[in-house]
Amino acid sequence: MAEVEYGESMSIDTARQNLLEDLTLSGSEFTFQLSDSADNWLKNLFDSLVGERSDIAVLAVGGYGRRDLSPLSDLDVLLLHHHAPDIEKVAESLWYPIWDQGTKLGHAVRTVDETLDLASSDLDTATSLLSCRHIAGSSELADELATLALSQWKNNARSWLPKLATSIQNRHRTKGEVAFMLEPELKEGRGGLRDVHAIGWATQ
Repeated sequence: MAEVEYGESMSIDTARQNLLEDLTLSGSEFTFQLSDSADNWLKNLFDSLVGERSDIAVLAVGGYGRRDLSPLSDLDVLLLHHHAPDIEKVAESLWYPIWDQGTKLGHAVRTVDETLDLASSDLDTATSLLSCRHIAGSSELADELATLALSQWKNNARSWLPKLATSIQNRHRTKGEVAFMLEPELKEGRGGLRDVHAIGWATQ
């Protein structure tokens, strides 16, 4: 099936609504196209407000990095920089247009070293970086983080995997099992989407 084409300047909210009204789309087709629409909008926003930069990059992380956006998903974005002196101004110029259109935004502003330092001790950050993806700005800076984050994850696998297993067990106890619940927690329950993600993280 051919992809539905949406204008690059179209807001994320408008693109989401148009996709929801397209009854031919379902599952991954929907999430991929919604993610691509968000990519185009963010890249155009960055290019128009910030321009070409070698010291700043915008990355999608977590579910957005996997191109797994659902209608109610947050837009998880990392504004990565190499000691850019104007980074606070750049961040404000990017975040406010996103908030203004009512999109839920999960955002962070860090250098490569700050990101890796946090990922060395925080499981959620470490796993979110395994699916990080360049959106705008310096692709070299984005590639540097992606390479180092994956290497750090692999090097620390002996300590991370037991923590990942404990996290999964705790989640299963609180969320229950997808197969045997009347109203299952499809993302966090046992056998749900988060378990699929965990298998991918464990096999990196």
